[in-house]
Amino acid sequence: MDPEDRFADAIVLAAGVSERMGADKLMLEVSGLPLLAWTLRAVAAAGTVRRIVVVGHESRLDVLAEQPWLRAVAPTLVAGGERRQDSVANGFAATDGEVVLIHDGARPLVTPELVDRVAVGAREHGAAVPIAPVPESMRQVVDGEIVGILDRHGLYRSQTPHGIRHEVLAHVYEQVDPHGTELFIDETTLVQSTGFRVSTVPGEQANLKVTLPGDEMLAYGLLEARVRHPEDYPWLDAGTAPGS
Repeated sequence: MDPEDRFADAIVLAAGVSERMGADKLMLEVSGLPLLAWTLRAVAAAGTVRRIVVVGHESRLDVLAEQPWLRAVAPTLVAGGERRQDSVANGFAATDGEVVLIHDGARPLVTPELVDRVAVGAREHGAAVPIAPVPESMRQVVDGEIVGILDRHGLYRSQTPHGIRHEVLAHVYEQVDPHGTELFIDETTLVQSTGFRVSTVPGEQANLKVTLPGDEMLAYGLLEARVRHPEDYPWLDAGTAPGS
């Protein structure tokens, strides 16, 4: 895609404190680079992305800014907030692209193709989220006991990036203050709270989020497998700004 045809600004969230991991998961290294670097390389390689905004924890911005792998993708660096929705709003203030993409920094296995799929879906429908079918049978558990069985058919896991047209999210923010007391689990939930419909695009089973101890081992294995086959994943060795 010609750089002049790029229409999406990508907000990459990296402001969390990784309480459930017990360590800064985004700085966990695999094949010589932290997980956040792999995330940024994939996002920067997407043909629709024109700019990257990295939202980091205020206490780590100076350290992040010094990292060669971060400077390579030439992002705008913004301080995050106490909650996810605060961080997204802070990042949104630094965007002006036709479409805004919000992606978890802890999803290093995202592909440029998925990023583009979401961006195009959001451009066409106003908002889009990638989903992947739930492969296992589901149980509802209360106090350690199974109280119900959920039919996995029709159940999907939502992933990121979430894509929203800039004008749509700006309008939503006029109706619902993202810095207010009401909590939203993610941006499409916030958008839906105002009555706006969100479309879906096919996600990718490998697009996992490193959240709990043990998740990083699966991410390591998949990333290392990709690194061994650069002909199939050329963006992993790129590490350049969008459009370069």
